Amino acid sequence: MRRTGRPPRPPRFFGNSRAAASVMTADDIRFPHGRRPTMRKNDPSLARPVSRLLLTTALAALLAACGGTSAPVSAPSSGSGVPPASQNSSTSRDSSGTSSAPSGGEAGAPASGEAKPDAAGSTAGGAIGDNRTSHSQQGQEIALRAGEIDDNRDFADYQTYLRTYSGPAAEPMEVSERYVISVTDAQKRPVADATVRLREGDKLLFEGRTLAGGKAIVFPKALGASDGGALTVQVAQANAQVEVPLPRGQDSTLGVVLDGAAQPQARRLEVLFLLDATGSMGDEIAKIQRTIRSIAAQISDLSPRPELRLGLVAYRDYSDDYVTKVYDFTSDVEAFRTNLNDIQADGGGDEPEALTEAMRAAVNEVSWSADAVRLTFLVADAPPHIGQQSPSYLAEIRSAAAHGVKFYPIAASNTSDQAEYVFRQMAQQTLGRFIFLTYQEGKSEGTPGDSTEMHVDPQAFTVDQLDAIVVEAVKREVSEAWGAA
Repeated sequence: MRRTGRPPRPPRFFGNSRAAASVMTADDIRFPHGRRPTMRKNDPSLARPVSRLLLTTALAALLAACGGTSAPVSAPSSGSGVPPASQNSSTSRDSSGTSSAPSGGEAGAPASGEAKPDAAGSTAGGAIGDNRTSHSQQGQEIALRAGEIDDNRDFADYQTYLRTYSGPAAEPMEVSERYVISVTDAQKRPVADATVRLREGDKLLFEGRTLAGGKAIVFPKALGASDGGALTVQVAQANAQVEVPLPRGQDSTLGVVLDGAAQPQARRLEVLFLLDATGSMGDEIAKIQRTIRSIAAQISDLSPRPELRLGLVAYRDYSDDYVTKVYDFTSDVEAFRTNLNDIQADGGGDEPEALTEAMRAAVNEVSWSADAVRLTFLVADAPPHIGQQSPSYLAEIRSAAAHGVKFYPIAASNTSDQAEYVFRQMAQQTLGRFIFLTYQEGKSEGTPGDSTEMHVDPQAFTVDQLDAIVVEAVKREVSEAWGAA
């Protein structure tokens, strides 16, 4: 990993360690609240640059994944390609060993759903307080590129990352003992929205719902289980129920067959975008507003497709005009466009933002369906406020897991070490994946490329256009829930 010049030091953590051991249920989730910190006034010099096309390409790719053909789908599963052995920095290349043009078009060509430059050769919508130039070359937008890692698949590497982390303070979470509960029916089909309870004797350690792919993840040590204590897993859905022992220290996946489990009558896909709406995000919001009609056209051409609903939670910081702004799910793309048009980028100023409050709103203040594929794409580059007087972001991650909501954090340009740590916790503890933009070698912003400053093994990911990665993510989730897409 290309991280040099910083002496190693042990991790520093804040937060109440007992919070990690509290019982999390789907119906009664309690959140620790503290006094909100006093924020500094907006300082334009601290505005964080973000990538102009980030959320646009994610939205277009999502809709294309439901059956459209205009977005590229050539991205392999994360980690399926291995760069040359001589490559030492966190740079990944295409399978040919060279940095190729983005799939689906020539280098420099706009990706599907991207707005084309105006007659002057530029794209409207600059960030407030951000005088950086857009990612363009000879008047054309360069497609964003990204990598993706699965910290649950590469769990040993993730544990090493946690153990050697030396960045700013974060909340502790004991994940060394973790088990994925995989629930299927008698026909080996995944069972969504089954209630999963983890018990040690009469003590309830965890209660939550399975994801659309029939899975739930538990961390016995973090939930307060005693060392070596006998654990049982109870799974129930309507009148079907089963109880099985959880062998500790063995296979990290426990398969449970739930006879008589019901399958959903409709195929529903619900995607929430959790968007940082501080000043530096102005260009992305404007880009979405200009391209949403193209996205609507793609939806109208999909056949067949799941029942798709889109939602949005925008957030800023405690001292701004608002902390969160929630737009519930809608199947009306024009209504979604109107909601997007209502968002104006402003505020912020220091690095931490009100991400904890935003996560709470994303899970609890929108109308998630009981039998849908439930995905949240976070677009951000800054961590939440962390400290003794701040709410616990880990409680919100556990809430998402208990509600069966999977997070895919997308790290934008100049994502800090602390933000990376939180984003990876969010993905790992909800069975999601961590996505990060890639740039030219040695850079964390600017022209897209095949290199990253994130703390990841270069052999653990391949690089593709961001929209292709989002396509693969959505298709993978749909496939896990309902079979091959």
